[in-house]
Amino acid sequence: MERLKFIGKRLIYLVVMLFGVATLVFILTKMIPGDPTVANLSQRALNDPQVVAAYRAKYGLDQPVFVQYILYIKNLLHLDLGTSIRTNKPVLDELARCYPATIELALFAIILAALLGILFGVISAIKRNSILDQVVRALSVTGVSIPSFWFALLVLYFFYYKLHIFPGPGRLSNSFSAPATVTGMYVIDSLIEGNPAKALDALQHLILPGLVLAAFTMGLITRTTRSNLLDVMSTDYIRTARAKGLSRVGLIVRHALGNVLIPVLTVIGLGLGNLLGGMVLVETIFNWPGVGQFAYESVLSVDYPSIIGVALLIALNYMVINTVVDILYGVIDPRVRCNG
Repeated sequence: MERLKFIGKRLIYLVVMLFGVATLVFILTKMIPGDPTVANLSQRALNDPQVVAAYRAKYGLDQPVFVQYILYIKNLLHLDLGTSIRTNKPVLDELARCYPATIELALFAIILAALLGILFGVISAIKRNSILDQVVRALSVTGVSIPSFWFALLVLYFFYYKLHIFPGPGRLSNSFSAPATVTGMYVIDSLIEGNPAKALDALQHLILPGLVLAAFTMGLITRTTRSNLLDVMSTDYIRTARAKGLSRVGLIVRHALGNVLIPVLTVIGLGLGNLLGGMVLVETIFNWPGVGQFAYESVLSVDYPSIIGVALLIALNYMVINTVVDILYGVIDPRVRCNG
C-alpha cells in the first residue's frame, strides 16, 4: 500500500509538471523570431493578400494569442498536436515516424555508456592512483569535455573514410531496404523479418553514432561510480566484511555496488532523457532520421506546431524518466518511500 501511494504521488506530480511545461513551451514558441508565413510561402504567394490570409486562418495564426493558447490546450487534451506547416501532415504522425529511430540510437548509446561507465568506474576505484586509474580518469574527462559534433566528425573520418571499419551515415547500407515497420527500430524489425544480415548491418550503423552519444554520459557514470565506490569501500560494514575474509569481488558485487547504483541511476536517467531528446548535430552529421533532425528542419521553417510537438516530447521524456527513476529509488532503497 505504501509503495502504491508513493507511485501515485509521483504520477500526480508528472501530470502537474506536464501542464506547466506545455504552457511554458507555448509561451517560448511565440517568442521565436520569424514569421512562419514568410518562411513557408513563396514570394509570389506572399504578394497575394488572399493567399496569406487563407494560410494564416488555416493554422490559426490570425487569432489572438490567448485564443491560440486555449485551442492549444484543448487539442493537447485530445492528443492533437496540430498539423505540421512544413509537411502538411499531423505532427503526432511525424513524431511517431522519427521517434523510433531516436529510441533505437538512444537505447544503444545508454546501454554502452552504462556498461563501460560502471566497468571503468569499478576498475578505477580498485586500482586507485595507479597508471590504469589515471588512464581511465583521463578517458572520462575526455568523454565529458569533447564536443559531440567534433567527435562525430573524427570517428567518421577515421573509422569510415580512412579505415573502412564501420559503415557511414544512415541507418542501413544501400544494398538493403528498410524492414517492414513493427517497432520502427531496424535491428529488431530485421530480426522479426527473419533477416539477420540486415539486422547486423543496422547494428553496425548504430556503433559510430552510439559511441559518440555515449561518450559524455559514460564519462559522468565513470566518475560517479568511482567516487561513490571509494566512499562506500571506506565504510565500517565493508571493513567488517573484509575482515571476515570476503574477496574483493565479493565485497563489490554483494555489498558495495548496490549502494553505488543509486547516484549512478540518476546519471543514467538524465543521460537517457538527453539522448531521447534528440542530439541535433549528431543526428544531422550521421543523417539519422530521428527527433533531432526533425527538430532542426522544423526550426529552419519556423514550423510552430512541430517545434511545440518536439519540445513537449523532450519534456515528457525527461519527466517520465525522472518519475521512473524516483520509483526505482523506492524499490532499491525503502527509505526513499518513507520520505517521499
